Amino acid sequence: MFGNLLQNFDCTFPDINFATSTYINLVDMFCKFPFNVILIFFSDFYVVKAYWMKFGFKRFRTRFSSIMLLSLFMLPLCFCLSVLSVSSSPDYSKYFKYEFIVDEDGSAITRIIYRSNLADGSSWVLIPRFSKWSNYTVHGQVYNWTLEEPEGYTGLQYYFYKVLKFHYFASSGNQFEMIVEYNFTSAAMIIEPDGIFYSPQIGFEGGSGFEATVIFPSIFKVNLNEALALGNRNSYPPDRGASNSSFVLFRNLPLTENLLRIEVGFKVSGRNADFINLESGTFKFITVKRYESYAWKILNLYNSTYDVLANLFNTTLEELDSKGEKTVTVRFFIPDFYSLMSVGGYVPFTGEGMGDIHINFIFTRYVEGYLEVIALHELVHHFLWKAGVSPKKLLWFHEGMAQHVSIEVAERIGYEGASMIKQEIEEGVQQLRAVISDNFGFLMEWTPSYTPRDLNTLYAAAYYVVARLAEEYGGLDYYAKFFSLLGGMKVEDNAALCYYLGLAAGDAGESVINKLNAWGFGTVDLYAYLPLISEVKAAINDVDSTNPLLQPFKYFAELIYKSVMSGERMIAERAALFLLVALLIARFAPLIALLTYSSLIFASILLILRLKGVL
Repeated sequence: MFGNLLQNFDCTFPDINFATSTYINLVDMFCKFPFNVILIFFSDFYVVKAYWMKFGFKRFRTRFSSIMLLSLFMLPLCFCLSVLSVSSSPDYSKYFKYEFIVDEDGSAITRIIYRSNLADGSSWVLIPRFSKWSNYTVHGQVYNWTLEEPEGYTGLQYYFYKVLKFHYFASSGNQFEMIVEYNFTSAAMIIEPDGIFYSPQIGFEGGSGFEATVIFPSIFKVNLNEALALGNRNSYPPDRGASNSSFVLFRNLPLTENLLRIEVGFKVSGRNADFINLESGTFKFITVKRYESYAWKILNLYNSTYDVLANLFNTTLEELDSKGEKTVTVRFFIPDFYSLMSVGGYVPFTGEGMGDIHINFIFTRYVEGYLEVIALHELVHHFLWKAGVSPKKLLWFHEGMAQHVSIEVAERIGYEGASMIKQEIEEGVQQLRAVISDNFGFLMEWTPSYTPRDLNTLYAAAYYVVARLAEEYGGLDYYAKFFSLLGGMKVEDNAALCYYLGLAAGDAGESVINKLNAWGFGTVDLYAYLPLISEVKAAINDVDSTNPLLQPFKYFAELIYKSVMSGERMIAERAALFLLVALLIARFAPLIALLTYSSLIFASILLILRLKGVL
């Protein structure tokens, strides 16, 4: 749902250190030579070492002479190939080269090399807004630079980036080269054996030449079928001839593509996931060790909002289950390559209960508040289930409530991202209403196994209904009253749901039903039977609970009453009849009990007499 807000997406960055910068320089040096030639020289080194150890100095000296001759032959060839490689590349007056060097924990050094053959000129590039970056010139001189907002250059408001605008003079020979470097945490997200690299935002002056390389540790095995440069207009595969399982090259993209991300899927070999269990209050978080701090952030959020949610939903989540385990378990997950940001989180539903909470780790890189809203959204599903609302038949209400409540609670805490999400959804709602007006009846068809519309439409419509009811009838206090009236009763259908929503509005209850029907719900109006419902409930409560002879009849009256109030359509459509039956059973329970037990006694006496042969 939040995938459209890519300009609000990225993480924070620690400082660059000298060692990593040196490593980049070495990588850049090797990348200037054909990859197969490099392998030959590395092979020579290992041959030398092997012969020295196995055969001693004399045989090594003989072999070393032949190896040196081979190397002397290969050096000119390597030089010629590198010259041909350079000369065959397009001749751009402005050229940006991006390098991403990924370490085994997923952090990456980002290096941007800008080259120009103009005597003097200017250009711009996106750089991180909230973290340190460095730049230096290799050839020429920068005589003026400014930091500016990206919107004027890109048309978008990038939350995590600013534009570095720079003016320069070239050195003799019209050569200018400048390098920008910064570190980027969680560039590759890893839960062994799965991993996805997703670059920081790439942005530079349009019409410039561009290439990008991503260099991985040897234990990461890239799937080149899951490697794309994601531009504004299209997606572009890597240069397969120059790429391999740890080195991915993108080049020869259209000059119109100057705002990109690079996504690469990979597997981790030779290393198992280092899972740890974190427990706090009602909750347990299972995570890999490297993401422990993110897990604690969510656990602390859950504990700080638990009382608010418990009061709202008029229920609590048991701390331990029958096996002594925490009842709510949370996990991070790495999404599928092609659905990177389409799913923020999920809770499996088996029909018997709610499963573990799963949170997409990539949202740790968003503006603060996005991850928190997703985490709260999934937790609300657990509270709704415990309060008696099943997602099986009322999925629209589950999702609408989860979205509305999570945003409202996160906004009250002060998360900036929550307000941004709310604004995005509200804009989507207005666009939706412009197309379908206020006809949201399709929401009633939404189940875990069937989606009558696309998910964006369903989520937006569900949020709109829940949020507008809250807006008109008292905010979260309105829903707190709703769950208080529900009192743990299971709600199985829209008829019962609408009844309690109307009841929570007090004197304005009839308007709630009218509003829902105007939105296309068209449910059975149980609210019309409010006086009868109240009378039945009072009659059931009046049955003496201390008299064991009356309890079976009280149970039958409650069973009929709850069947009507659950909203089961076959019963709700004959609500008046079933309510009258329940009322008669409860009101005349002593008389019915007397007649029933007298009949049973009389029948028993007749049976005994017949067995004795008297009759």
